[in-house]
Amino acid sequence: MLKQFFAIITIVGMVVGSGVVSGKEIVVFFSRFGYFSFFTIIISFFMFYFLFKFILVKCEYIKNKIKNSKFALLANFIFCTIFSASMFAGINNLLNSDENLINILIFLLIFLFCVVIFKKGIKSLNKLNLILVPVMLFVFAVLLISKITSVEKGGFNFGGVSIFYAILYVLLNVSSGCVLIADLGRELTKKQKTRVAFFSALVLSLILLITNMVLLAYPNFLSNPMPLLDILGGNSVVIEVLIFIGSATTLFSIVYSISIILRSVCKNEIINFFVCIGVPLFLSLWGFGPIIAYLYPLASVMGGMFLFWVLFIPSFNRNNQKIHSGSQNTKDKNACHNNIEF
Repeated sequence: MLKQFFAIITIVGMVVGSGVVSGKEIVVFFSRFGYFSFFTIIISFFMFYFLFKFILVKCEYIKNKIKNSKFALLANFIFCTIFSASMFAGINNLLNSDENLINILIFLLIFLFCVVIFKKGIKSLNKLNLILVPVMLFVFAVLLISKITSVEKGGFNFGGVSIFYAILYVLLNVSSGCVLIADLGRELTKKQKTRVAFFSALVLSLILLITNMVLLAYPNFLSNPMPLLDILGGNSVVIEVLIFIGSATTLFSIVYSISIILRSVCKNEIINFFVCIGVPLFLSLWGFGPIIAYLYPLASVMGGMFLFWVLFIPSFNRNNQKIHSGSQNTKDKNACHNNIEF
């Protein structure tokens, strides 16, 4: 039971970052399409469930397949870096609102936690998520429910376009967490994997649903950089803390995923550390809003290509082919040698 709980909160914590808690990510992929976004959230639930279950069940196959493919490693690194940069940017947005020594210390603390997860791995990630994710989800849900009113904006019914964006949203989150999800699957039985996939998808879908209802009830705030921060203005300090926690939990998960990817191609820990944390930190200087608005859709398309490759393209192990070819050559030589002796 404890392993299942760890897996669920790790997956949920990976997806619910600053983009969700601030509302910006939900606006880009769902709310701007009005009432039709509720239907696309239902589609997202089934996609999350199917993909989570597939990755958990096929965990060893997927990890080996990614490890043996330069395309998969590069694609994973790119969209994980984009995701990680947006979390750094979200944290930076909050701390820049009031520059002082405390904010600097907080940022250094986040950086220190990233270093610990880079060095210690999944156990340190689980300990942090066990404390941060349940508290964040409970407080976030209470704040959202208190703001739910009648939805005032039907918006434009873009039909196929809104479905396309919902698919992109799922692909973005699942692809960036594919390595982490596969790693979680190694410790679970088949039934446990099904439960983890279902409850992870259910919790995420409920969060999307409630957040979308609140955003559509306050359409004038949809264009803001962090709409929920303005909608929940009376609880601005609390929502800032939640955005901070959401950014941190997702960032920690992505740092773990990138560290696994880098260590499969490079043994130099100094280089791995710089690329894992330094590159996303530099990219975050572009800003929270632009990264989500422009790089998230790009990362989603790459994530879709990556997941299509994982799901439908059969693996090709060159090492096995060389072994089989070597065996065949040996057999041919032996046969030839026997014929000569005869």
